Amino acid sequence: MQKIRKLETKNVETVVELWYQTSIIAHDFISASYWKKNKDAMASIYLPNSETYVAIEDENIIGFISMVENLLAAIFVDNELQGKGTGKKLLNFIKKRRIKIQLKAYMKNTKTVDFYKSQDFKTISKNKEKETGEYEYLMEWTKE
Repeated sequence: MQKIRKLETKNVETVVELWYQTSIIAHDFISASYWKKNKDAMASIYLPNSETYVAIEDENIIGFISMVENLLAAIFVDNELQGKGTGKKLLNFIKKRRIKIQLKAYMKNTKTVDFYKSQDFKTISKNKEKETGEYEYLMEWTKE
């Protein structure tokens, strides 16, 4: 049985490693060095300045979701455990706490874009991200 709780400082390293390992596979169209050089910033800037919750199963962190106000900044699930409902549980957990959520998803990450569409997110716009040069969608969900 999974549970969701707020990220604790002692778990930041575990969450950063999960983010890194998932990112290099999900975003294989971006150099792994890009993700590696952002690990320190993830640990020291992004996670401490976001509202982050972790999904736990059998005492292990298997996924997490990070929000900055109404922006879904990150949602990642262990590569081996994807497609089993953890991402949906994390997203529904946040949906209960927001009336609107926006996020950015790389266009080439079709698995993720399709997931968000299946969770009632609508595409608002398409932009080119400066750092990677990749196109991304701005997507939005609004509580009905």
